Amino acid sequence: AGISSFSSLKNLPVDYLKIDGDIIKNISHNTADKAMVAAINQIGKVMNIETIAKHVENVFTLNQLKEIGINYAQGFYVSKPVHIDEGVKELKMSGQRHSL
Repeated sequence: AGISSFSSLKNLPVDYLKIDGDIIKNISHNTADKAMVAAINQIGKVMNIETIAKHVENVFTLNQLKEIGINYAQGFYVSKPVHIDEGVKELKMSGQRHSL
């Protein structure tokens, strides 16, 4: 199992759950990956641990992560980790033409 198992998570001083980009980048077309992201997010909520999604490359992924309830996003589309609502707000203010 190792240090990354969920049973170990209960005993560690964790502030964030960072979700791997290999899972994030496929949530638009892979229902299993989207379900895993939602499950990780739910575990974070129950444990009062915020979530960070890596590898956010486009507005579609950002919007899906927001729907799931992910707290922070990072990747080429949004830059360094930012709160999901802040990222959407910044994109709207920048004048980029995306459906947010």
